[in-house]
Amino acid sequence: MIIYTAALLAFITAVIGVPVVKRIAVSRDVLSHPKDDRWNNKHVPLLGGVAIYAATVLTFAVIGQTDQHSIVIVCGGTVVFVLGLIDDLWRLSPPVKLIVEITVSSLLIVAGLKLDITGNYAVDTVITIVWIVGITNAFNLLDNMDGLAAGIAGITGIVVFLCLFGSARTPVAALLASLIGAALGFLVYNFNPASIFMGDSGSLFIGFILSGIVLVPEIKLSGQLLQIVIIPVLIFLIPIFDTSVAVLTRKLSGLDATKGGKDHTSHRLVKIGLSERQAVLVIYGISVLSGVLAYLGRLMPVYVYIELIFLFSIVIVFLGVYLSRIKVRETREGEKGVVSIIVNVTYKRRIFEIMLDLVIIFLSLYGAYILRFEGPAFRANVVTLFKALPLILSIQIVSFAIAGIYRGVWKYTDTHDVWTIMKGIVMGVSLSMLAVLLVWRFSGYSRTVFIIYGAILLILMTLSRYTYRSFDYLFRKSNGSASKRVLIYGAGDSGMFAVSEILNNGQLGLTPVCFIDDDAMKHGRSIHGYPVVGGIDGIEDIIRSRDIDEVIVSTPKVREDRIKRIRQVCERSNIALKKFSLGIEDYDTKQK
Repeated sequence: MIIYTAALLAFITAVIGVPVVKRIAVSRDVLSHPKDDRWNNKHVPLLGGVAIYAATVLTFAVIGQTDQHSIVIVCGGTVVFVLGLIDDLWRLSPPVKLIVEITVSSLLIVAGLKLDITGNYAVDTVITIVWIVGITNAFNLLDNMDGLAAGIAGITGIVVFLCLFGSARTPVAALLASLIGAALGFLVYNFNPASIFMGDSGSLFIGFILSGIVLVPEIKLSGQLLQIVIIPVLIFLIPIFDTSVAVLTRKLSGLDATKGGKDHTSHRLVKIGLSERQAVLVIYGISVLSGVLAYLGRLMPVYVYIELIFLFSIVIVFLGVYLSRIKVRETREGEKGVVSIIVNVTYKRRIFEIMLDLVIIFLSLYGAYILRFEGPAFRANVVTLFKALPLILSIQIVSFAIAGIYRGVWKYTDTHDVWTIMKGIVMGVSLSMLAVLLVWRFSGYSRTVFIIYGAILLILMTLSRYTYRSFDYLFRKSNGSASKRVLIYGAGDSGMFAVSEILNNGQLGLTPVCFIDDDAMKHGRSIHGYPVVGGIDGIEDIIRSRDIDEVIVSTPKVREDRIKRIRQVCERSNIALKKFSLGIEDYDTKQK
C-alpha cells in the first residue's frame, strides 16, 4: 500500500508543482530557445526538472521509509540534479559534468552499490561506473522530443519494479515509486505539445536514480550471467538504443557526439513521416515490448530465453540500420565517404547478409531442438547440435549462394525471392542431412529436427528479406500528417502500381488513403491494405469525410465523362487532380 501511496502522492505533487515552476521559469527567462541543433521551434520554460526532483524527494521524505542505500542514491541524485540545474542556467562543459558524474558514481560503489558480473572487483567497478554514467547521460540525450524522456522514465521505472522488486516493499521500492509518480505527473504538461521541458536537471536526475536503483544488493538479479546482463539492458533498451544510434552516426560523420542534434531515433521517425506524437508512441511501444521480454527472463528457461533474445536483437539491429539510413541533415564535405562505407557494409553489401544468415541458421536449428526436445532431453541432445553446427552452417550458406539468394536486393523482395529462398533451404537441408549421415551415420540425430529446422529457416529468412520493405511500408503508411492525402481512382493493376510508387518514392510527399472504382465487386476489398470505399458516385462525400488533398486517376481506361465529373468535384473541393501513367516508350536516338 505504501508503494501505491508514494506513486500517487508524487504524481499529485508534480501536477501541482509544475505550473508553479513554470511561472518561475518564465519570470526569470529560464527558457529553451530555438536553435539549429534543437528540435523545439518555440520558447519553452526549462525548469521542469525542479518539479520532478521536488516531487520525488518530498514524497520519499513524507513516506518516511529509508535505509542506507536509498539515502545514498537520493544524495547522489541530488548532486546530479544540482549539476544539471547549473547546466540549465549557465552551461557547463561536458568534461566538468563527466568528472562530477564519475565522482558521484564512485561514492555509490563505496556504499556497496555495484554490479557483480565478472567477480573481479576492479573490473566490476569500471563496469558499474560506465553503467551509471552511461544511463544517466542516455536519459539526458533521450530528452529530445515532447514527452519522450518522461514517458520512457515512467515505463522503465514500472518495468524495473516488476522485474527486480516483485512483492518487495523496501525503502528503495518507495523511492522508485516516487520517481515514477513524479515523471508521470510531469508528463501531463510535457506530452506533445509540451508547455515545459525538464532540462538537464530532470533528465540527469531520472537517469541517475534509475541506474542506481538496479544496483541495490537486495533486489539485484541473481543466477546465470545471461539474466544478470541481458535483463537490465532490455529494461533500459530505449535510452541505450537511442544513444548508440546518435553517437555512432555522429562519430562516423566526424561530428561532436556531446553536442545536441536532430538525429535521434525520434527525429528519424518524424523524418520518415510520422507525427511527433506517433514517433513518441512508437518508441513507447518498443520500450513496453522490451520490458515484457525482460520480465519473461525471470520466468522462462534460459535455453528458450536465448532464442527470444536473439530474435528480438535481430529486429532491433534491423531497426537501427534502417533508421541510420534516414537523412536527417545536410551532408558535409568529407562525411559521406565514412557513412556510406558503414551503410554499404551493413545493408547493401553481402557481408552483412551472410553474417545475418549465419545467425538465422543457428537460431532455426536451435529453435528446432527446443520444439523437438524439452527440459533434460534438450540439454542431452543439444550437444549434437554444436558438434554438427560448423558443417551445417557452411553447407547452408553455400546452398544459399548457389541458389542465388545473394543476388537479390532486399528493398525489392517479392515472391520470386521467396522461391529462391525455398530452393536454397531445400538444397541446404538435404545436403546437411546427407553430410550428417555420412559423418555420424545419424547416430544421436533426429530427422524430425531437420524438418522443423527447414520450416523455421524458411519463415525467418523470408521475414528478414521483407523487413526493410515492412518498415518502409509501415512508417510511410503512417505518414498522414507530413504529406498530402491521396484518393486513387481505379482499383486494378494500375492502382496497385500507383500505390507502390507512392510508398517507395518518399519525395512525392503523398500518402495513399483509399481507392474508388466503378466495379461494385471490388467495393469493400483492399489493395496493399488501403480500402476500396465505393464508386465515383460518392466521390465528393469521400473527399470530404477522409480529408483528401489530391485525386489520382490510375487507370488509362476511363471514359471522358467520368474524368469531367471528377474534375468538377475536385474544382469544387479545391483539390488537385492528377494522372498516374506507367509504360514503355521508344527512345528517340535521332533527336539531337
